[in-house]
Amino acid sequence: MKTQHPIMCSIALSLLLLFVVGCGSGRTDLVEVTGKVTLDGQPINKGKITFEATDGKGGVEGGSIENGEYSVKTTFGSKSVKINSPKVIGEKKTYGTADSPTEEVVTEAIPKQYNRDTELEIDVSSSSLEHNFDLKSK
Repeated sequence: MKTQHPIMCSIALSLLLLFVVGCGSGRTDLVEVTGKVTLDGQPINKGKITFEATDGKGGVEGGSIENGEYSVKTTFGSKSVKINSPKVIGEKKTYGTADSPTEEVVTEAIPKQYNRDTELEIDVSSSSLEHNFDLKSK
């Protein structure tokens, strides 16, 4: 039992170090980009928006869309944009029994040219921190 004590201490110390380093890494190269997202003129109720550097040198940042609005911290530069929003299309039983609870069946409400096969790109610069997206379903 005594041989486990040093291992447990090492694991705990490693986790603590990861937590401290992760929380203290305040990046100063991020800027806040905001905007509105609509589909056929209607605000996206709930969804996600993701920015990915097109030069391959930057990371991927993203955030939530709530009531047609988003706010994401990202770096300057050219970004590929992906927008997703779930749409409930029905219910199904969780199990094959008569008394089984049900769960929602969802699909993607946003056409693939705005997410999986995105055609959206923006340039994030000090003079361009607001980007609105008016998506079309057809």
